[in-house]
Amino acid sequence: MATPSSGNRPSKPVKLNAAKLLLGTLLSIAVLLSLLALQLSLQLAGSAQNNIGPQFQNNNAAGPSSVVPDELKASVHMTEKELLDNSGKYDKDRVYCMIPFIWNPKIYDVIMQTWGKRCDVINFLTDSVVGGQLTGDKIDAPEQGYKPYWEYPEGTFPDNVIFINMTRTWNDCPEQKDRRTGQVMKKVCRHIWEKMWRSWVYVADHHLNQAEWFCKVDYDTFFFPDNLKYFVRDVKNWNPYEEHHYFGHFKPHRIPGREPMIVGAAACFSQKTLKEVAQVYQDMPKGSMKGERGKCEDRAEASEEVTTSLCLKQKLNIDAEPTRDDQLREYITIDKINLVLTWNRKEQGEWWFWKGKPQGAGEEEECCAHRPIGLHKYKLPEEIMTLDHQFFGSTKGLSYKKLDAKSKKYVDKVRNAMGISSEL
Repeated sequence: MATPSSGNRPSKPVKLNAAKLLLGTLLSIAVLLSLLALQLSLQLAGSAQNNIGPQFQNNNAAGPSSVVPDELKASVHMTEKELLDNSGKYDKDRVYCMIPFIWNPKIYDVIMQTWGKRCDVINFLTDSVVGGQLTGDKIDAPEQGYKPYWEYPEGTFPDNVIFINMTRTWNDCPEQKDRRTGQVMKKVCRHIWEKMWRSWVYVADHHLNQAEWFCKVDYDTFFFPDNLKYFVRDVKNWNPYEEHHYFGHFKPHRIPGREPMIVGAAACFSQKTLKEVAQVYQDMPKGSMKGERGKCEDRAEASEEVTTSLCLKQKLNIDAEPTRDDQLREYITIDKINLVLTWNRKEQGEWWFWKGKPQGAGEEEECCAHRPIGLHKYKLPEEIMTLDHQFFGSTKGLSYKKLDAKSKKYVDKVRNAMGISSEL
C-alpha cells in the first residue's frame, strides 16, 4: 500500500489553527450579542421610566388618550394604594375624567400630579388654537400671537391632550376692561357648549368602552374619582350599562317649568347616557338666532349647562339627578370648601344657591358629604396642590397645619371616611 506523500497528508498545526479561529469567532459573536442585549435592556428600562412621568408622553392607549397606567397609580401614597385596591369591587365602575381645557402646561401638570392620577382614564379636550396665558377666566394675548397646535414642534403637547376642531374659537372675543384693576384684558370666549358637545361626541366615538362613568371636570375642580365610585356603587348601586344617569350639583332653572340642570365643578353620565346623547348631539340642528331659548341645538352663546339638560330631557327623557347623601349634604360644591362651610340659609336668604334645595339641606359645617366628589373654584395650580397635601398628605405638613378650624374639622372627617391615615 502506498504511503501518502507529505504533500497530501493533513497537517496537525493546520487543524489546531482552524479550531482556534472558530473558537475565537464564536467568542466574539457571544460578546457582541451580550453587549447588544445589555444595550436593549437599558433602552427598555429608560423607556419604561419615561412612561411613568406625569405627562404620559408615550401613552399608546386607543385613540390619543390616556388610560392611567398602574405604574403611575403605584406612585401615590400607601394609603391611596389601599383606596385603589378594593379587591375588584369597582372594576365595573371605571371613571373617565374629561377636562374641557384651554392649554396651560402649569395647570395640566398639577392636575396630573394630584387628582388626575386617580382617574382610570383622563383626557384634556381643548381648542385647536393655542397661545396666551390663562388667568382665572381671563386670557392674556401672547406676544407671538395665536397659532394652531400643528404648528408647534412635535412633542410640545402630551398624548392625552386632544384638540377639537371648533367652528367658534375661544380667542375671538373683544378686549374688556377688568372692573377691579382697570387693566384691559382679552376675555376667554368660552363657547363652552360647542366644546362640550363636540368633546362628548369624540369620547363616545373613540373611548366609550374605556369606562363606565364619564365626568366633565372643570380645570378648577379638585376631583375625587374614588369617591365617585363609592357614590355610584355603595350609595346608589347604579347600573351604568342599562340605566340612564346624569348627575352632579343639582340646580332648578330660574324659569318655572324649565328643566333643572347640573352646574359647576363636575357633571357625570353613565355609559348608556353618553352613548345615546352623543348621537343626539350629532343630529341636532344648528341655531342661528342669539335670542333663541329652550332648544337642543348648536347655537353661539348657548349655555352649556342649560342646553345639556334640554337635550337630555327633550330627546331622551333623562332628568338631572342630585348628588346628596342621606342627610342632604352635597357631594359636589360650587365654591371653595372653606367658604361653603360658612353658608347659612337663614341668614343668607333664598339666593340662587339655596333656591330650590329641599328643606333640611345641609349647611355650614354639615354642608357637605364626608366622601366628596368635587370641590370647586380653585383656579391657581398651587391651590390644587395644597388641597392634595391636605387631604392625602401628612398631617404634619405645613399645608394641613394652615387649615382654619372649620376646614380642618371637615378635612379630618373626609380623611377618616376615606381611611387615610394621619401617620404618613
